[in-house]
Amino acid sequence: MMTGEWDQGTRLAYRMLGRFADAADAVREASRKTEKSGEPGWLSTVVARVSLTMLRVRARNGFQMPDPVVSGEPNDEPGLGVLTALDALTPDERVAYVLHDMFEESFEQVAPLIGRTPLGASQVESRARRRVADRPVSDVDLAGQRVVVDAFLAGEDVLDAGVTLRSEEIWLRGAGLVAPKASVLQAAPCVEPAVVGGEAGLVSRVDGQPVLLVAFTVRESRIAAIHAITDREHVRRLVAPR
Repeated sequence: MMTGEWDQGTRLAYRMLGRFADAADAVREASRKTEKSGEPGWLSTVVARVSLTMLRVRARNGFQMPDPVVSGEPNDEPGLGVLTALDALTPDERVAYVLHDMFEESFEQVAPLIGRTPLGASQVESRARRRVADRPVSDVDLAGQRVVVDAFLAGEDVLDAGVTLRSEEIWLRGAGLVAPKASVLQAAPCVEPAVVGGEAGLVSRVDGQPVLLVAFTVRESRIAAIHAITDREHVRRLVAPR
């Protein structure tokens, strides 16, 4: 396949699965299945089918924080809020939503993948879209988000009343519950700014090793959501040591 085609396949697998290793596995399996086929457009179909199978297996396991893209510059990759919202969908819902809303595939193309009619596929996608739309979304650019995050780190009260905090083991809603946990971030060692899935975030290090990764969603100059990866091995897979 052409490099551009496989880039597209990798992007699709990542949005389907939300984890880099799983996405790589899906693309390798799709490559194996399509290496004898020269049909244009087949790659995305096979990647979607492989990803759906993997999602159905994963649905039997417990929650694990997804893998956001971490960088020092703005990017348009899905944020942790988006990825965790996608993880809450059923496998069929996720496939329908990702293909239709993120990759603009028609319901006629989506339907056979999830065993529905085009109308049925549209109904599955509609349910998924409503659930994803419930997540808070930043309403300012990265620079505006950073101003609010810096204020938070300086100890200012910028948590929204309905703020949520999500990590591997915690899912809290409301400033009263979130504030005590979030205050730990303000005291975290060696904090440096990062762009986490397109949102303002931070990395905390101990002896040069990344130990904590956090993304913030900012709305109306308040922090509406905090997503934290606290598993050190997971953080190290995402962020290079110094």
